[in-house]
Amino acid sequence: MASRRNRPLFSVLALLLFSCAPAHRFYLRYGNELSHSELEQILAKNPLAPDENIKVVTLGEGETVSHHLVQIRDREPPHIHKVHDLTVVVLRGRGYLMLDGKRLELAAGDALYVPRGVPHYFVNESREVAVALVVFSPPFDGKDTIPLKTLDR
Repeated sequence: MASRRNRPLFSVLALLLFSCAPAHRFYLRYGNELSHSELEQILAKNPLAPDENIKVVTLGEGETVSHHLVQIRDREPPHIHKVHDLTVVVLRGRGYLMLDGKRLELAAGDALYVPRGVPHYFVNESREVAVALVVFSPPFDGKDTIPLKTLDR
């Protein structure tokens, strides 16, 4: 615990640490429309409920890609996407992604590419909800998440 004498210094350091965190802004253009949104506003409007494990918020969709914010409290089940490639950028949290049997440690700032048909799942190892920007190509319709146990192999 900080002594009374060190409390102002501690407060200034804490303020500096939290104010230096990057503000995640999204500028997305679909057709002639350019949209601007900020991570904090999107999460405030779309909170992960206490009984929810995963929430997907669609930011927008173009002819060839769609952009989504994915929040994960614990983990997602192992699955594939038969017709979608995806790129993931971790914005908050840390954990690991199992990608075709290989464990990849991930933290905020990391990015990875998952080709269609490759088994994968993410496990959140932080106390906070993990948040990622996920880009699907072609645009994701919500129907191409195929659990591994139902695959015909």
